[in-house]
Amino acid sequence: MRGRLTVFLSILIAAIAITAGCLKGGNFVYSKGKSLSPGESLSYSFTGPVHLTVRVSSNVPVDVRIVGESTVLKDFGETRKVDAVVQLPKGKWKVIIKNPGEEKATLDIELKGS
Repeated sequence: MRGRLTVFLSILIAAIAITAGCLKGGNFVYSKGKSLSPGESLSYSFTGPVHLTVRVSSNVPVDVRIVGESTVLKDFGETRKVDAVVQLPKGKWKVIIKNPGEEKATLDIELKGS
């Protein structure tokens, strides 16, 4: 019984670590084929200072911005593709991706802090 509990806890800890790092709030985000309905948005948090690699591609134009609590650091505008490195100053920042159009967006997203 003790061996099974150890294995379960190990798997649980690994799953939490992978989810936290891969999906949101960690050093990177990677999502391929993510769907975004009209009017919906996604938000990914990062803490600076960090060099943030931003790669977003979409089948329809989406609005991509990097914002702080009271400022817009970088506005890529409505675009189908972003491939840039942005220096995030000290503080908390969010990469926000919004679908302003009338069609469903299919996104490939890679956000990586280094």
